[in-house]
Amino acid sequence: MMSRSGIEPALGTPIPVLVLSGFLGSGKTTLLNAMLKLPALAGTAVVINEFGEVSLDHHLVQSADDGVIELTNGCLCCTVRGKLIDTLEALLTRDPAPAAIIIETTGLADPLPVLAAIMSAPKICDNLSLRGLFTVFDAAAGSDTLDRFDEARHQIMLADRIILSKTDLLNGPEGHKPAVDLLAAINPECTIQTPAELLDEIAACTSGSWLEETAPAARSAGQPDNHVHHHGHDINRHSERICCVTLRADKPVKRSQLDLFLELMLSAHGDHVLRIKGLVKVEGKEKPLLVQAAGSRLSSPEFLPAWPGDVEHTSLVVFLEDMDPGFVTDLFASATNRPLVDRADHQALADNPLAIDGLRLGNPK
Repeated sequence: MMSRSGIEPALGTPIPVLVLSGFLGSGKTTLLNAMLKLPALAGTAVVINEFGEVSLDHHLVQSADDGVIELTNGCLCCTVRGKLIDTLEALLTRDPAPAAIIIETTGLADPLPVLAAIMSAPKICDNLSLRGLFTVFDAAAGSDTLDRFDEARHQIMLADRIILSKTDLLNGPEGHKPAVDLLAAINPECTIQTPAELLDEIAACTSGSWLEETAPAARSAGQPDNHVHHHGHDINRHSERICCVTLRADKPVKRSQLDLFLELMLSAHGDHVLRIKGLVKVEGKEKPLLVQAAGSRLSSPEFLPAWPGDVEHTSLVVFLEDMDPGFVTDLFASATNRPLVDRADHQALADNPLAIDGLRLGNPK
């Protein structure tokens, strides 16, 4: 059966895709080499964008049997984005199809256009499932890179996971704590781990492709919302213009309510949305629904095989630019018919059997 994109799906389910980013010299290629040696990533196709960086190890390329594709003379987020789409489209026609795809961006790439392209390109979006943006961060370089380069901060801000490299260059096991505190201040919802921890996780996967089970982690309700650090940042504010807000619901959400919220956010306020990512507990469904959007482009939500860890509740992270996060919180509560506890009308709405979904809210600013 043909999909609406016009390409016959290569597999019964979409192929999982991982985008690997990180600033120049952070150690992306070293980590990728180590990842590809593990059985749980067998059959993975790799797309590498090189722009002023050292190439992937020549031996790896030669032994990959066409599993590694290089995109050169440009950056994925600008000059070769169209070539990326063409490359992914070609991968979908392979027989056998790749078990998974990893895209390594140049260190200068803004990940947002790359994510948006994967989610929205008509010929590929039905057949690919974005499973996360992993950003490698040079712990030894510390805040200097983030202070000097907006691209580096954007890579950190939008990451699902941050892989803390070069910790061996720091003093002792606690030497990387300042870097962890700094990264947590920029992206409080992100998982931060070392390369060894990531590789151990992949190696422990025994049920096929590791990426098939990977999704943006929903934050546990038991985790603290505030992180102690030595900076004056609001934990959810990246800058004066950019912030993030986490939306949670302990009870299942109706699919119609979720669709209403996403429609209102992306159609009416899509110019202010950088990214939406997370898992939703849908009423009547046991499996988690993966929801992702880049800008105003919404990837087709899909149900994953199982919830990660002990988390079984809705958790959506929304990254905003020039928009009041309180408005988004109110909009989500209204669309899902969950009045907030600090509102004067909470009891009346909560106890009112005639309360309807999608209460009208004021302007976002």
